[in-house]
Amino acid sequence: MPLNFASTLGNKISFYGNSGSHYGFGVQSGLFQMYSDAPQAHIAFGHGSSGSFTERMRVFNSGADGSLLNGRLLIRNGTADINNGGGVWLYKADNSALLAFMGTQNNQNVGFYGGPANGGWGFTYNGLNSRVGIGNSNPNAPLAFAATLEKKITLYPGATGDVGFSVGGNQLKIYTDNPNAQVSIGYDAAGVFNDRFSVKPNGALAINGNTGAAGQVLTSGGAGAPQWINKSDFIMPIVLAQTAAYPVPSNFNNYIPNSTANFTTTVPGKLIIWPTTQSIFACINPLDACTFVWQLKTYLDNSEVHTAFIQAQTQVTQPDYDHAVGPIILNVGPGLHSFKFHEVMVTIGGPFFVKVAAYAQFIPN
Repeated sequence: MPLNFASTLGNKISFYGNSGSHYGFGVQSGLFQMYSDAPQAHIAFGHGSSGSFTERMRVFNSGADGSLLNGRLLIRNGTADINNGGGVWLYKADNSALLAFMGTQNNQNVGFYGGPANGGWGFTYNGLNSRVGIGNSNPNAPLAFAATLEKKITLYPGATGDVGFSVGGNQLKIYTDNPNAQVSIGYDAAGVFNDRFSVKPNGALAINGNTGAAGQVLTSGGAGAPQWINKSDFIMPIVLAQTAAYPVPSNFNNYIPNSTANFTTTVPGKLIIWPTTQSIFACINPLDACTFVWQLKTYLDNSEVHTAFIQAQTQVTQPDYDHAVGPIILNVGPGLHSFKFHEVMVTIGGPFFVKVAAYAQFIPN
């Protein structure tokens, strides 16, 4: 070889300095050495000449545990902060200035440093509990964001808006990117989305793709799916007009004419009935007041379900108005139903006639 050294360990070439520390090359077991003479003296790589040198990379011998590598990457080895913490500085694409740091933030986090968020640490990973923070150096969940009111996740940046999530004052926002898009909740089956609940662009609600009809209301299906029902099934008013006068029969034990009300429901629920009665009595002595008691019986689908005793004191031909009965609360299932009233004489005397008016409501379970 043009230049060959003995196969011994130690200093091989001294560029500056004749004894002790110097600039040069050396060899130790399994190690090739390039060194300067003091911690303040660094080693640089580049092009040109010694007097006209363009530096491309530098090894620093001082600071940050005594080892830094500075070039397109700035490698730091340390345990403190971005000034001494272990990691890599990245330069801008044009190599004009440092852009961001990847490395150790503290004794629990590694992350990316750059920009104003969270003191510069915009993205951190907690190496002790495996949590990720975005603008949050102390994440309390697998992914935690900064405590700021702003957009948090953009799933699709649109031309006029974004699809994603954000946080406002006391408000979680889920949004689409244009006024023709809907927000849906469902499940994925082998890559096919199944829509179970949607908010349409105009604000309409869709259950299993069905927005219902005008005037319908949404009701729970219990363990099954919710369903749209007609408002009349949800709260169905049933008005029974006052019946015609009913003359006193010999036995005073009959259904009151015109007292039947029919209704239909598609779901089970409660039927609530409020009857009101009027009576005109005949006393034995027309000049005296008398007391009379009779029964008002309520029938649902031809079965007796309620009995009320009506007592009044009145003069001859003077009606005793507005005896309120109820509420009478009954369980009914889906289908066609009817209710009606029946009168029974209890004491002697008897009215000329009785009248019944009723108001009822059906409320689904």
